[in-house]
Amino acid sequence: MTAQTIAPVRRAVRLRPLALSDAPRVRRWMADAGLIRFTVVVPGPEHGPLAPYTTAEADQYLDTLVNDRSRRSFAIELHGTHVGNIGIKEWQPGAASAECFIEIGEADARGHGVGASALRQLLVIAFTELGLDEVRLGVFAFNAQAIALYRKLGFVDRGRYGWHWADGRYHEINAMSLERWRFR
Repeated sequence: MTAQTIAPVRRAVRLRPLALSDAPRVRRWMADAGLIRFTVVVPGPEHGPLAPYTTAEADQYLDTLVNDRSRRSFAIELHGTHVGNIGIKEWQPGAASAECFIEIGEADARGHGVGASALRQLLVIAFTELGLDEVRLGVFAFNAQAIALYRKLGFVDRGRYGWHWADGRYHEINAMSLERWRFR
């Protein structure tokens, strides 16, 4: 990513519905152990170590993102290129709250505001179109960059829950949430 593409990132990030035709990129991303280390919960060593997804596992994951009725999943596009996925899960019509998720699959799109821009757009959808009062998320305690972003967007800490096994040890999961009235 060049300095020229970084500057207008906020305007260049768009969300569109995720589709099964997005499989080639999702397969590549889910085969990246570095990416799944930050996105896939591994509750303990008996379930690990983290292994890259097979093609079939990545396709099943994408099918869940696209077809699970309790999800609203979007492709994150930067300058028209699919660079990640974002969405709401555990959602039901009329529900007051749901959980969000985000994964930036393209390494060169990380750290330049793409996730922040995509998350702002998702929160507008969550609070206006879906009518949610609160959006929750879980973030691994070692992911300081993501925690800082969520706090900047107005998410507040709600304690810790569960464990994630990575790098030969357990890490706690931070619970965070954002209420509609706090959204900036």
